[in-house]
Amino acid sequence: MKHAKVSRAWRPVRARHGYRPQHASLGVLSALAFNLCLLLLPLAGAWALIVIARDNLYAYEYSDNGAQLVRDRVSRLNGELIQIDFDRQRQWDDLVAMELRAGDHAAARGFLLSGPGMLPSRSANVLNQALNADASDAELEVAALQLLTPSTRQTYQEQVRLLSQRAAAPETAAPTLADPQDFELMARALISEPETDALQFVLTGFSLGFAGDLSPRMQAGAVALLASSRRDDFPDELKVAVDALLNQAAPIEAFRTTARESVGDGDIGAYTNIATAFRASMNEDAASDVRAMLDQIGAISQATNTNAAAAMLTHALAVADFERLALVARASGDRAVAAAKRLPRDGRLLNAARGELTFTRDLISALTLAAAAALGLIAVMAVALFKAAQRAWRRLRAEDDEDDYGAELIDISTNNWRPL
Repeated sequence: MKHAKVSRAWRPVRARHGYRPQHASLGVLSALAFNLCLLLLPLAGAWALIVIARDNLYAYEYSDNGAQLVRDRVSRLNGELIQIDFDRQRQWDDLVAMELRAGDHAAARGFLLSGPGMLPSRSANVLNQALNADASDAELEVAALQLLTPSTRQTYQEQVRLLSQRAAAPETAAPTLADPQDFELMARALISEPETDALQFVLTGFSLGFAGDLSPRMQAGAVALLASSRRDDFPDELKVAVDALLNQAAPIEAFRTTARESVGDGDIGAYTNIATAFRASMNEDAASDVRAMLDQIGAISQATNTNAAAAMLTHALAVADFERLALVARASGDRAVAAAKRLPRDGRLLNAARGELTFTRDLISALTLAAAAALGLIAVMAVALFKAAQRAWRRLRAEDDEDDYGAELIDISTNNWRPL
C-alpha cells in the first residue's frame, strides 16, 4: 500500500473556484457602470462651474457679520507678510513706520488696525482683551498705538489724524475725467492714428455724459480705473477684458465712420461733431455694463482712496472680480489698502471675500448629476471590494478543505499486474 496525495489538477476547476457563468456578465455590467460614472462626474462638475460663472450666482453683499469675517481675513493676510516669527511685534512696528516714511497714511493705519492678525499671540490677546466684541476701528487704533515703539507712535500721532479725532468730513466733489478739451484732443488722435489707446477716450466720453449720466461714485471709478491701467503691475488679462467691454460699449471703428460721415465740410475733430458721433456709435446694453463696472470700482475708491483703489484693481484678473474687491474694501477699509500694496498678486486678496451662492434649476440639476455619478462610483467600488473579499475568503476555505482532505489509499497489489 502506498499513500499518494491527490493532485489539485484532478479536481474540476469550476468546483474549486466556485465559478458561475453569470459572474462574467456581472463583471461587464460593473465595469460599464464604473466607466459611465467616471465620465459623468467631471462633466457634471464642469457644467456646474459653467453655470455658476455664466449666471454670476455668487452674490457679494455687505453685511455686518460678513464684514467682521472679511476684516479678520485681511488682517491675517497682512500677518503673512511677516516671515520671521521670533520678533513679529518688531516687524509689525517696522511696517507701520515704513508706510509713515513713504507718506501713505492709509496703509500705515491699515497695518496698525491689522494688529490682531499680525502680532504674536501674547500681544494680540492683550489687544483683544482691551476691547470688546463691538469695538470700533477708532477704539482699536488707540489701543494698538500703545503697542508701537515710542518713536513710531509719536510719528504716527504727528502725521495721521486719529479716527477718534475726525469730525464729520464734508462732502467733496468726486474726481472726474470730464474735460471737453482732452476729449477733443484724444478724438483727433484716434481719427488720424487708429492704433492709439482708446481707454482714456472712452472713459472721458462716459464722464462727459455721452453714454448716460454717471453718478459721483461712477466718476470716481473711472478715475481709479484709468490710474490703475497706467501702473506697471496692471494685469494683461484684465486690460484685455476691460478694453473688450469698453469697445463693445463704444466701438472705435463705428465712431470713426460716424464722425467722417456726419462732418460734411466742417472740422471732423470739432467737439460737437465728435460728441454726436460718440453718442451715435454707443451700444446701450454694453454701456449699462460699463456703468455697473465703474460703480463697483467707485465703491472701492470711496471706501479707501483713488490710489488705493488703483492698487486693489491690480489684484483682479477679470471684470467680475471688481465686485469681490468692492466688498473687501468696504468691509476692511485701510486694512485692504495695506494688503493691496504689499501682498503678491496671487488671488489671496480676492479670496478674502465670501459670497452667497444662489441655487438655480440648472445648478441643482448639475449638482444632482454629479452627486449621482459620485454615489455610483462609490457603489461600484464597494461591490467590487466585497466580491474580491468574498473570493479571497472562498479561496482560503478551499485551501483549508484540501489540507483536511489528506491523502487517498491506492492499492497497488501484484494481483492487478499481468505479464505480457
